[in-house]
Amino acid sequence: MKIAVIDFSSTSLSLLVEEVSGEMMTPIVGLRRSVSILGYMSKKGRLSERGIAKVVESIRYLIDAAENVGAESVHIISTASMRLIRNYGDVRAAVKEATGLAIVNLDGQSEAYAGFIANREYCALGNSLMLDVGGYSSSLADLDGSGEGGMHSLDIGPAALFQIFDGIYPSKGDVKKMQKTIGKALEKNLVYPGRTFSRLVLIGSNAEALYGVYADHFGIPESSLRTMTRKKLGKLIKHLVSSDDRALILIRNVPEKVHMLIPAAVLAEEVASIFSADELIVSDKGVKDGYLRLLMEENNG
Repeated sequence: MKIAVIDFSSTSLSLLVEEVSGEMMTPIVGLRRSVSILGYMSKKGRLSERGIAKVVESIRYLIDAAENVGAESVHIISTASMRLIRNYGDVRAAVKEATGLAIVNLDGQSEAYAGFIANREYCALGNSLMLDVGGYSSSLADLDGSGEGGMHSLDIGPAALFQIFDGIYPSKGDVKKMQKTIGKALEKNLVYPGRTFSRLVLIGSNAEALYGVYADHFGIPESSLRTMTRKKLGKLIKHLVSSDDRALILIRNVPEKVHMLIPAAVLAEEVASIFSADELIVSDKGVKDGYLRLLMEENNG
């Protein structure tokens, strides 16, 4: 049986189709359509008619792709980006009318749990912390834990941090403001106080984009194991903040995430610093993968 999940995030719509056989799940197709809702949002937080039409068109495109490879069921999920759209009802109604499918809007804890389920194998490494580098929110989960009590969802995603400063690129002062905001959010929400972790496991498209820039900057060859060090990530941030070639680096690697990349890098580096994690691993599994696993477990149950 083939199951498909379409994920609506702040910068894109993405599709994952997996073949489910008993307890086995095999990825079949992964597609992404860039749709930045920031470009279609009014100051009052409403998605424009053009933005809604773009979302509907992209979802229909991904549904067609899923059906073309034989997906028997298609599910649409959304995370923090949809929770912030004031006319969410209009978006959901338009998608329902065009596709017959309802958007399942995951709350922060459900989003964190899906990411945890997708990456719980990293518990084998020991003392690992998951960080979902989301859009408007970010989730954290102790991968050595076993339940929702060890998870947090905070409004410190790159899109939220981007709103702290003016323009596309932050200054050194803006970086300090972002770091302070991240630290305060973790402290206020009692996120693993006093804990240290050996590594961060980063998930999400922003994490993948960050690794692409990191690998390009440091000349790292392609590898299935995508790792970064906190020290080098700090050097990359300094370069992107002060160098004249930062626009070239970002446009060459992540043209659709130019405004998100530096805040994403600051978030990952600051969380790693707070928890004394020197190693960062970029996972190829995210919320969609976890949601599919939850669907499979529900069907098998």
